[in-house]
Amino acid sequence: MKRFRVKAIGLSLALATGSAVAADRDLPLLGQKPGVVIPASVPALRLPLRSAPPASKENHDLIWLPLRQSVPAEILPAGGPSAPALPPPYGMQQPLGPRLANVSDGGTLPQIPLPPDAPTELPPAIPAAPQIYPAPAPRPVDPQSLPPMMPPPKRSDDPIPLPTPRPLNPQPELHPAPPELMLPIGAKEKKHGTFGSPPIRLSRDFPPVRDLIQHGHGHGHGDGYGHGELILTDDMADGPLDRFFVRGEYLLWWLPGYAIPILATTNANPNTNGFLGEPGTTALIGPGTFIGSTRSGFRIRAGAWITDCGSCGVDAGFFFLGNRSESLTISSDQFARITRPVFVPNQPPGESGESVAVPGSLTGSLMVRGDSRLWGADVNIRKCLFRECDARAEFFAGYRHLNLRESLTVTENILVIGPGGTQVTVPDPIGTSVIVQDSFATRNYFHGAQFGIAYERHWGRFDLDARASLALGNTHQVLEIDGFQVRQRPGVPPMRFTGGLLAVGPNLGRFTSDHFSVVPEFTLNVGYWVTPRLRMFAGYNFLFWSNVIRPGDQIDRTIDLTFVPNAPVVPPSGQNRPRPLFKQSDLSINGVQVGLEWRW
Repeated sequence: MKRFRVKAIGLSLALATGSAVAADRDLPLLGQKPGVVIPASVPALRLPLRSAPPASKENHDLIWLPLRQSVPAEILPAGGPSAPALPPPYGMQQPLGPRLANVSDGGTLPQIPLPPDAPTELPPAIPAAPQIYPAPAPRPVDPQSLPPMMPPPKRSDDPIPLPTPRPLNPQPELHPAPPELMLPIGAKEKKHGTFGSPPIRLSRDFPPVRDLIQHGHGHGHGDGYGHGELILTDDMADGPLDRFFVRGEYLLWWLPGYAIPILATTNANPNTNGFLGEPGTTALIGPGTFIGSTRSGFRIRAGAWITDCGSCGVDAGFFFLGNRSESLTISSDQFARITRPVFVPNQPPGESGESVAVPGSLTGSLMVRGDSRLWGADVNIRKCLFRECDARAEFFAGYRHLNLRESLTVTENILVIGPGGTQVTVPDPIGTSVIVQDSFATRNYFHGAQFGIAYERHWGRFDLDARASLALGNTHQVLEIDGFQVRQRPGVPPMRFTGGLLAVGPNLGRFTSDHFSVVPEFTLNVGYWVTPRLRMFAGYNFLFWSNVIRPGDQIDRTIDLTFVPNAPVVPPSGQNRPRPLFKQSDLSINGVQVGLEWRW
């Protein structure tokens, strides 16, 4: 217990001694300014110690020491004991007063004599005006001596810096691409690969379609195509507009009619028979083109891209030109004499004919009827050659089929009204009706492989598309010739005979032939995009088909009368006529079309 008391007393003395020493060291002399040496005759006056803060529960156990501040050593008396000056705290700009001798080290305070007229008592304390002391010269500070990561203390009179505003959602700055990867506007990327093949493009090399969408009131084929950029709207976010398409067209084409020989003649001279070569004989039907060339029809085409990037796809098309029929009828009410001219090789050979109307002997009519129908279809595989925002080109190859069906029919209706004369022989009694018919029908079936290119260019809402193809293959030709006669005498059932006039004997039946054919086609359309998905267009089309047979060309005018039923009895000519001719001709089709196209 005694030892504890002794230790407590020693600790109290040590603390008191330290407080006194600290006060002697840090308190400045009264009226002293930094850098000024007080004469020895001025007595040293000390300021009282800093008063302790009021006692509280938090600080009643604390010991408050005087503020420690450095005093320049040059104001100390020469030879007096001194302690090394401590550096001022970081950021302090002026000292508070001279450093006094350290009493704890055994030093004594200097005794400065007072002048004779100095007052013996201190005047009452007058608050001194605040003094502005000049800042001492800056001393170099070693950065290594400063504690790391410790900010300098802030003075009470320093302005409080405002915090630097920071963005709420900082975005990383994108660096520009290297020059070798940047291409000028309109330049095409060169292909680099093995043996000229394009480089492999992965799906990550293409941006998603949603990244290309620009919200607004524009449409997919509007200003975007005109200014070299793709502008899509919200309804296009599911994919490109040309993944699928369907197109319907109304066709107004011109398919030339087929040629026919002279099928009917007349002669106003009663002493003639109306045979070719006789004076005054004129043609009533033929020669020339039969059936008008204007045709109406429709065409439909649909397709799809198989791959997402639109590099490979398929399409199919079908067109049909409606059946065009035309007929021409002449009768004895118009022309008193009507003759069907033929060339007879029998003795004596020469121009001859069959009478349809003869004044006083025969009355009747002659009707010529023709039909024509064309349709075709194709199926192709498409390969994209290049695709830009305002242009696209593709190559296609596939199968093509064309089908042309035509016919020509000549029908006589004769009524015997009197006996024959020197110019005409009538073997039937009066009142006999006779029907004679010749029919020629042709079928052309083309089967071939085709290849071609298609190109599409856009200018705002307007566009231009062209398609050119060439098909090579075989045309399978079918010729069907049929003829008959029906005679009904009064009181006798009608009798039917095989063979008419032009279709008799050797050329009756069905005949086939095959020929190599070339079918080029070219289409050019100008369109306008009404909506981002609907397009209306109009254009021109040209189609050529080589080596086809047409019915008018298959008529053989050389007739051996021995093959004609109910003809005059003559010796055979030895010629197997008529015969199937298979005369070839070329077919050129051209016209205009208007239509609508839907893409999605």
